[in-house]
Amino acid sequence: MSKSSVPHTAVPRQSPKKRTAILTTPGLINASGNVALYMRVSSEDQAERGTIGTQRDFLRQFAHLYSLSVVGEYEDDGVTGTLPLGDRPDGQRLLHDASTGRFTCVLVYRVDRLGRSLTALLDAHTALSQAGITIRSATEPFDTSTPIGTFLFQLLGSLAELEKSTISERMTLGRDRVARAGRWTGGPIPFGYDLDQDGCLIPSTRLVDTLSMTEADVARDLFMRLAAGSTAIAETQRLNAFQVPTARRYGGGKVVQVGAQWLPSRLHYMVRNEVYTGRHVFESKHGTVTRDVPALIDVETWERARAQLKRNRSLPKSNATRLYLLRGLITCGTCGAIYVGSPGSTSARSGHLFYYRCGNQLNANQPDVSKRCRSKALRADWLEDLIWQDCRGFILNPEQALAEAQRQLQERLRHRGQIDTERQRLQRALAERAAERDRVMMLFRRGRATLAEVETHLDAIDREAEGLRTRLGALRAQQDLADAFAAQYADATTLLTRLQERLEGIEQTNDVQTKRQVIELLVAHISVETTRVTPRRKEANLTITYTFVPQRVVGFNTQGCTALP
Repeated sequence: MSKSSVPHTAVPRQSPKKRTAILTTPGLINASGNVALYMRVSSEDQAERGTIGTQRDFLRQFAHLYSLSVVGEYEDDGVTGTLPLGDRPDGQRLLHDASTGRFTCVLVYRVDRLGRSLTALLDAHTALSQAGITIRSATEPFDTSTPIGTFLFQLLGSLAELEKSTISERMTLGRDRVARAGRWTGGPIPFGYDLDQDGCLIPSTRLVDTLSMTEADVARDLFMRLAAGSTAIAETQRLNAFQVPTARRYGGGKVVQVGAQWLPSRLHYMVRNEVYTGRHVFESKHGTVTRDVPALIDVETWERARAQLKRNRSLPKSNATRLYLLRGLITCGTCGAIYVGSPGSTSARSGHLFYYRCGNQLNANQPDVSKRCRSKALRADWLEDLIWQDCRGFILNPEQALAEAQRQLQERLRHRGQIDTERQRLQRALAERAAERDRVMMLFRRGRATLAEVETHLDAIDREAEGLRTRLGALRAQQDLADAFAAQYADATTLLTRLQERLEGIEQTNDVQTKRQVIELLVAHISVETTRVTPRRKEANLTITYTFVPQRVVGFNTQGCTALP
């Protein structure tokens, strides 16, 4: 066939600035049977100014030019190309009509309209070919009714996946560039801030009428109050009393209502956010991007507010001026909630009693009475005395505890070298899997391996790589644990030695702060398992896990604590 016999036809103008040429095969021009038109765009395509209308007009003109009988049009607007064809609204309808024999060919603008990943394309090809349907592109020279056409289809699918990855990479790099320029890149705007015309954070001048303050002033005042000793609960109650708006704002003026009231969890998140000190950290897969923003508070105030919230969680003050030594260390075995301090009844014989109760028994955490946890409440004085007597024994006779800690530390350090060696081996193995993946793709591009063989090899490589990454993560966790244990051992050795000389004074003055420091160091966790003896009587078994000595199990009933074998 001479060069001039290959049809080469110009398609009508799509836009004033762009003209697209079509190179197709004689088989498509002389196609018989009915044809279905399939169009798809996603947010990525829209970023490149691609629309459903552009594809529709192009395919209609193409069908008219070559006298193709169009029996249906199928459009997936705003649907990602990584989804299988059957998981898309019109893609599912296309497969259904294909199974009924309504058409014999699917015509697309480009092969990447069927899918932007090789897996999605192969799924579409398999589903359509099983129904006897061929796939043809209006802008690419292939026809899946022939072997060479199938090969070109697979090759173009690989190129489509590469193009998608390239676009994603460009978008990521563009977002990083925007972040380095100081512009907000997405997500809710921190309370107290707005965006200027360039998209950069600025202190909000939006007025909160009930407080006669701007949002920036409200945020600043919040940090100052917390730094001065307030609590997250008190501040949320204050914000709710003054009806401070809870809505979250986004770029472009979007506002999303997120509940009718402020919650302590939101304040905790705010206080942890470093942006209020004038430094925002944006995490990207290419590394960390740090950008300067206008500060609402100084670093010292921010640190004091964070420290105060931490102290509030550890040793909150109740109305009865009672400090709970074990706050945050006790977990309910029934529902998994944390036990919290709670005042109880007052009697002439016992005086004012205090308890540790499951947090899901309190109205603030679980307003629905029927859903509250029924775990046993624990007398605070009994349990705290039990734990302190154990810690006191460690202080007076630290040899056994420190000997056990030393043994554990040596064991961890001995394994540290093995961990480093194994970690290096796993990293080399991961690099080898990446190189092997590249070699498999090279064989496919050179036609040395079939698509099925390539898919099988790549699946095996991915499974091996995922297993290697999982083991590597476990090794990193072991390494971090060993480092933390070594630091804790050093702290325990110093503290226990120093406390031996101060123990008598601590107990005489009931130095709760020092007692709490000792307990935090020596007690890892307390778990409560509740059993019901009678409809009105409950007992509990406590598993006390100490840092440097074996666990201890204690029975807890109305008569007090009893050590169990």
